[in-house]
Amino acid sequence: METDFDIAALFASLGFFELSILILTAYFASVVSGISGYGGGMTLGLLVSPFIPIKLLVPLMSVFVLFSNFSRMYYYRKNIFWKKGIYFAVISTPFLIAGTNFYAAVSPKTLYFCLGFGLAFIVILRRVFKKINLNIGWFGLGVMAVFYGTISGVILGPGSVLLTALAANGMVGAQIIGTDSFITLINVIIRLISFWNLGLLNLDALYVGSMIGIVSIFGSYTAKKIADKLGVKLHTIIIEVCVILGGAAMIYRAFTF
Repeated sequence: METDFDIAALFASLGFFELSILILTAYFASVVSGISGYGGGMTLGLLVSPFIPIKLLVPLMSVFVLFSNFSRMYYYRKNIFWKKGIYFAVISTPFLIAGTNFYAAVSPKTLYFCLGFGLAFIVILRRVFKKINLNIGWFGLGVMAVFYGTISGVILGPGSVLLTALAANGMVGAQIIGTDSFITLINVIIRLISFWNLGLLNLDALYVGSMIGIVSIFGSYTAKKIADKLGVKLHTIIIEVCVILGGAAMIYRAFTF
């Protein structure tokens, strides 16, 4: 971790207005991810990225995602495909650890490139899979787990890959969101342990991430109430536009770092 950066001091210096915006953004991000199954950590991460060192960004957002997925898993617990969820999580774990080690080892400039191009690639990949109407079985699910595990230790927003894999495997609606939240919860716990062991996460970051994450519990509850009534097509378009813009900003920062 960048030892000259004090995240606790940064958040302590925020005024009432800035804190209110942060809380509302965290709430909105958790509602977004609760409705569609992804986009929460990515949305919040892109907004705070100008103020947070790149080496701390994914670890900090992982704490937020822990809370949002735990609450979402509780609300959708009756819709989880446990066997497929465990299968996917187990296969993805060693590749997730490899991804976090890559994140820790490379330079900040390289990470900006990875995050920028990775975000744009995720949007393109999701649309390609949707276009070809991808259908996969257990083996295909395992292949997607390898890919998902690798990128989830490096970039923001890998959840769209997981959702695509679950949908291509035949799951629909609440089944996807419930199983996704279970897999992501396992993923993020392992991710946090790995980041901690690599020195990219400390108690201050855990505290700040937890304070933001608590807000997501209420957002997940709201999302559950409106998920069946609100279409996600417009939401998906908005998220994809934000992701592409955020990716472009990351690439720009890589060139100007």
